[in-house]
Amino acid sequence: MMKRWIIFALCSVLIGCATDASREENDDEQQFKWDNIAWQLEHFVEPNGKTTSVIDDTVIDALFSKGQLSGSGGCNRYFGKFEVTEESKLMVSPVGSTMMACSDIINEQERRYFDWLAKVGGYRYDEDARLLTLSDLEGNPLLVFNTKTQPALEQTQWQASGINNGKGGVVSDKNTVLANAYFADGTVQGKAGCNRYSAAYTKQDEELRIDSAQTTRMFCAEDGVMELEANFLNVMARVVRYEIDGDRLKLLDKDGALLIGFVRK
Repeated sequence: MMKRWIIFALCSVLIGCATDASREENDDEQQFKWDNIAWQLEHFVEPNGKTTSVIDDTVIDALFSKGQLSGSGGCNRYFGKFEVTEESKLMVSPVGSTMMACSDIINEQERRYFDWLAKVGGYRYDEDARLLTLSDLEGNPLLVFNTKTQPALEQTQWQASGINNGKGGVVSDKNTVLANAYFADGTVQGKAGCNRYSAAYTKQDEELRIDSAQTTRMFCAEDGVMELEANFLNVMARVVRYEIDGDRLKLLDKDGALLIGFVRK
């Protein structure tokens, strides 16, 4: 009797391991060629088949990565989740966004984009043309994206998406988007939350050093803004290298820990 239980237990372990291995293989198979690519909306496709281009000087983009969808709607940053349920089938959850106000025409374009994202039920990826088309459940095209060139550290507008709180975590709240950075000609400048700042920097390959920043002297009474600013400026001075992944910039300390995360505006 004891031998039977031992054999049963060994079989269960082996079956469990095989199942786990199969699950891992399936997880790998679910990775797709358009994952973790910076996509920029080229045009909307109307019900009659005609196309409407994105308004000049506005950028609507999307990054699909590990089930998370994020990007810019043309005015606000947005975030949500997606799932590839089967071949060419794509479901997008309702998205959330920041609450900045832009002109009426840009706000209307953004609302339309979010509405059309909610209708997505499938996709088509043209690897040769580097085009991603999102369609509805019936296969009618809705949104056509083209690949976005990966940004460089310099001469790119970066908006903060998360800041190390000094306690081992990178956090984000409603104030985080108030901080931004623009690197050019050895000077990084932008807004630290409340005040404008400027600091010299040096870089070689992926190494980056930022000097102590000079700032304006305003006080902002909104809850948490001054705390955000102090934390932002403090961790900027600890940066030793950077990484760019798609539309995201990571500023890292000497141990490789993330100090500030940015997204391209």
